[in-house]
Amino acid sequence: MLRPSWSVALAWFACLCVAPTTPALAADDFTFHHENVMGTSLELVVRTDGPEAARKAEGRALGEIDRLSRVFSGYDPASEFSRWQAAPAGPLKVSAELFEVLRLADHWGAATGGAFDPRVEVLTRLWSSCAGLGRTPTPDELASAKARMARPAWRLDPVNGTAERLSDAPLTLNAIAKGYIVERACAAALAGDAKVHGLLLNVGGDLRVCGDGPRAIGVAAPRGDSETTGPIAWVDVRDRAVATSGDSQRGFRVGGRWYSHVFDPRSGSPARGAVSATVIAERSADADALATTLNVLSPEEGVRLTETVPGAACLIVAADGRQVRSAGWGRYEAGRPSPLAFAQADSKPAAKADAAGSWGDAFELRVDFEINRPDDTGGRYRRPFVAVWVEDEKGFPVRNLLLWVSRGGSGPFQWLPDLKRWYLADKTRRRVDKTDMVLTISRPTRPPGKYSVVWDGKDDHGKPVGRGAYTLCIDAAREHGTSQSIRIPVKVNDEPFVADAKGNVEIKAASVTYRRKTPAR
Repeated sequence: MLRPSWSVALAWFACLCVAPTTPALAADDFTFHHENVMGTSLELVVRTDGPEAARKAEGRALGEIDRLSRVFSGYDPASEFSRWQAAPAGPLKVSAELFEVLRLADHWGAATGGAFDPRVEVLTRLWSSCAGLGRTPTPDELASAKARMARPAWRLDPVNGTAERLSDAPLTLNAIAKGYIVERACAAALAGDAKVHGLLLNVGGDLRVCGDGPRAIGVAAPRGDSETTGPIAWVDVRDRAVATSGDSQRGFRVGGRWYSHVFDPRSGSPARGAVSATVIAERSADADALATTLNVLSPEEGVRLTETVPGAACLIVAADGRQVRSAGWGRYEAGRPSPLAFAQADSKPAAKADAAGSWGDAFELRVDFEINRPDDTGGRYRRPFVAVWVEDEKGFPVRNLLLWVSRGGSGPFQWLPDLKRWYLADKTRRRVDKTDMVLTISRPTRPPGKYSVVWDGKDDHGKPVGRGAYTLCIDAAREHGTSQSIRIPVKVNDEPFVADAKGNVEIKAASVTYRRKTPAR
């Protein structure tokens, strides 16, 4: 992209948006979004003097991510890590990067008393296989897995730079390598260009802020996490990493019960210590490893561990809903940013709620959609512009749920027409409030291209709307590509339902679920 970008969730808060807390005098923020990067989504915000420097910084960051993914990937059989695992027994010379991450994994294994352990891949494979059969592992299966994890995983020789496999247990570096890669990619993006003043890189909720100006980060709610779910906390960080781990995005459902994808290597069972943990740290690999480990430990143990790391802080959400903060968290915590909304001065009032109150008191309407890959290469791809909104039965726009557009030149207006149906629906939408946003979201890693928004039964003014017929609308347009639209008629009353829509060139699939409000799991 040649222009700065503006991503805005049109609700009482905004998500996936970043802008300077203090406006730069000369530099501007240029935002790039990619899907299918390390198995998740990427957001890069570069503060530079112009678009050419921003694009070069993007290229350097992506190039470093590609290079290091070829080192650490556990899914690519050609990666250095995979080849090292498959190699014959004996010491093997490894790259400096792989040696460093293996050393860091050793450190965190010792520091956590075994709560961090790359051999946990044994449990991941066992539980995944059993969940596919609709059951949990038997005691004998768990005992066999734990026995397989009993031997040391490797031995490092710092003098010769070799690593020797000591066990046949499959290994994973997912809980530490992504943070390491994010930090190295930030360094590459900043390197050698005085026109790049700062950046934020967010890969699946593992993010880092570098250089000019602090950034405000929202911490995703561990239950009901969607693009329109309000963060549970906000922090201001500069030259720091933020990582969140939890069970909201990935796990196993067996017999109607949800199990976390994070495992306790000591017990062989899914983690129960917390449902979410967010860590701020100086080094991204430390934040990554700590965030995972804090899901395994009790909240009190997690706080004590975090406070042994200089400059680190954590926010842990316990299984019972308690929020536990380390002593250092207060240094970063900030207030809620001002919301960004459409100008609505000449818009029509929404249908009045009935005497029993809004349907949103007891129900919610969730929209799930998946962005289509533009080709069959299997690599990363840019995210299109997307708008999600609700119209009443007369076609009048009632609620804007999500807007992702690009800003270029004088503002976002020149790109809004690409979202054709949304743009034409109501002339007031052409006057988008240009207030700067200061929020991006740290959340557990989710699959690439998959998003959800929730309608709470209120209009754009925050007023409850009545039961009745509505249409859920999704517009998607890709730069130098197509413009597509999806419309899903719905009727909200006291009956839950699910409605699916046929996908198109830009949106692979979309569905609407109208359901009673209950705890997510």
